[in-house]
Amino acid sequence: MSNKLKVAFDGPQDGWVGVRISCGGEDANIIASYTPYDSFLDLVNALYNLFLYESESKVVWNEGQSESEMRFRKTGSLVSLDVVEFPDHRRDLQPQSRLKVCGTYEEVAIPFWRALRELQGRFSPEELSARWHRDFPSKQIEGLTSMLRQTS
Repeated sequence: MSNKLKVAFDGPQDGWVGVRISCGGEDANIIASYTPYDSFLDLVNALYNLFLYESESKVVWNEGQSESEMRFRKTGSLVSLDVVEFPDHRRDLQPQSRLKVCGTYEEVAIPFWRALRELQGRFSPEELSARWHRDFPSKQIEGLTSMLRQTS
C-alpha cells in the first residue's frame, strides 16, 4: 500500500459517532447511529477474525436514511477494505464505493485498532457506553490488544 490509511472516531454523543477513514486522495466520512447494529463490537470482531483467519467480515454503520458497510477480506497475507454506501436499508440499489484499500494486516487493520484504543483512552467505559447508548466493547478491545501484543 503506497499511502497510509488513517482512521479516527469522534467522541460519541447522544448515540451518534463520526468515523473518518482516509487513504491517499480517497476518504469516507460516516456519521453513524448506535442502532440497529452493534457496529463497534462488529468492528472489533472483524479485526480479531482477520488476524487469525483468512476471512470476510462486514461492519454496517447506520447513518439514518443510508447505511455504510465496511467490507474486510483477508486472503493470504493481504487484507482489503471496501467501504460502500447504500442509499437505504433495503439495499435494492447498487452500493456506491467510497474507499478501497489493500495491504497487510498492519497497514489496513491496525489503524482501526489504534483509533479504537485512542477513543477508549478519551473516556471511561461507563462514559463511552452512556454516550454511545449501547455497551462499548471495552473488554473485547482489551482482548484484541492482548492478542496483538503477544505476537509482536
